[in-house]
Amino acid sequence: MADNLTPDPTSLIPKLHDDDFVITHGFDPEGVLLRKASFPSEAAWIWKSYALADARARRAIQSDADLPELVREAFLSTGDQYQISYADGWLFGELPDLQHEHYGDPRELGYLRFAFNGKVFISGRRHPLQSVDDVRQSIGRGRIKPAAPIALFNAIFRRFLELLKAEIAKLAETLDSIEDHIVGENWQGERERLVPVRRQIVVFHRYLTAATSLFRHIDHADRRALPEDLDDLIEGLSRRAETLHAEGDQLQQRARLLQDELMAKLTDQSNRFLYVLSVMTAVLLPSTVISGLFGMNTGGLPLASSDQGFWIVALVALAISAMVFLIVRKIGGSRS
Repeated sequence: MADNLTPDPTSLIPKLHDDDFVITHGFDPEGVLLRKASFPSEAAWIWKSYALADARARRAIQSDADLPELVREAFLSTGDQYQISYADGWLFGELPDLQHEHYGDPRELGYLRFAFNGKVFISGRRHPLQSVDDVRQSIGRGRIKPAAPIALFNAIFRRFLELLKAEIAKLAETLDSIEDHIVGENWQGERERLVPVRRQIVVFHRYLTAATSLFRHIDHADRRALPEDLDDLIEGLSRRAETLHAEGDQLQQRARLLQDELMAKLTDQSNRFLYVLSVMTAVLLPSTVISGLFGMNTGGLPLASSDQGFWIVALVALAISAMVFLIVRKIGGSRS
């Protein structure tokens, strides 16, 4: 039932190739999608999207003589490692993206492999990715018209930052709720809410750190080799990623402070329980000793033959316990 209600993210865009492992779209110089009849004669540039989980996609990339060797190696590498490089007129690498909400946990991150020059944009992923599909749907509805591959790259990564910002905003709202409960002394059970929030913040912060470092690295290392428009794009995306990274850093500090305050309250509560337990132990200790002495099955016990012996021993035990309680209370009051 759910599959029938879930829209196909690629259904809004005309597919120029209908292979299961690759979808190709063509665009005119204004960024408008082309129909099959107009492709490839009128295409200013094309977008190829590969499903890297399919072995046929990997073979197609391996046999594509138009791709530089470094680009093929980046797409066909077995491990996932965030990277971004520029060589032979191609910007290529691997960047984070959120998994698609209909096919996985939207808070979990995936990997987008990409490469583009002035005429072609190539993307690959093992799992459906939210940012890529959101941009694809926007293109299908005419909301986004990428006039060049660089514009498509800009749209995809900006969408990823927007989604991440929205997730961070949700985490901030949860932290606000936890903070209100802690300040209002209604903090029981907030530790269970705070732990997964802290974990998610750490995960997002880690990947924002990686993305920010990648853009900063290529901006410094390959600045002279980058074309002016690409250099401006990298600098702009780097600034946006750094801004979001700073927000994530502040959120992480807030979560850490709330964790410390919550632990302090738990420690204080434990200390109060230990104090009460210690007082009870001190008060009951004399009664325990006296009852133990008079409970021995030996001869010569005092008051053993007296009809009032039990009440006399009980009154003595209560009197000593009351005296110990007053002493402990006085000691506790003087220390506070």
